[in-house]
Amino acid sequence: MPILKPVKNLDPDISFVPFHSCLSIKDPSNYGFDCYEDDYQFERLWNKPNKYTPKLEKFRCGIGPDFSMYLDMPRSQQIWNCWRNKVLTYYLQSRGLTVIPNANWSDLSSLDWAFDGLPSESVLAVSSQGCMKDYVCKQAFLNGLHELVRQKHPVLILVYGLFPEEWKTKFSVPIVCLKTFCALRWGKYGKG
Repeated sequence: MPILKPVKNLDPDISFVPFHSCLSIKDPSNYGFDCYEDDYQFERLWNKPNKYTPKLEKFRCGIGPDFSMYLDMPRSQQIWNCWRNKVLTYYLQSRGLTVIPNANWSDLSSLDWAFDGLPSESVLAVSSQGCMKDYVCKQAFLNGLHELVRQKHPVLILVYGLFPEEWKTKFSVPIVCLKTFCALRWGKYGKG
């Protein structure tokens, strides 16, 4: 896995927009970008990073890609997607962009390799989307988050998606919940 650069400082009030909306943002210097959306929406960034990097350079910062690592996905595909997340983050960082490393994992066995390449003592980002649907997914998410904190000692964790307020006391690191794009666009609960 590529070794990613740490991000030490972050404006806590920054709003993030998903990659698929980046091309239509009028003043990207006011925003950060993320890839917390369906994989097909940012697959084009993987396929042609040189085409999209000049636009992404105009954003204040970004969060590294989040290619899916589902619990029922074959292990080889999980490793491939984990590697793609790190390679693309490394590439964007090497082009001078401030990109917050994204951490993702699936089950307990993925914790042996999922955090390889992530920097220690850095701001890190995670997504809880799809992790709150049942007990197994919640436990896999919580177990992974505890292991991430144990291994990498982040200075701040950004969570994209649901994160119960009472969980914040379970961790020794500050946790900030980002507003999802839908929440920013349609209000806290969406439309209808």
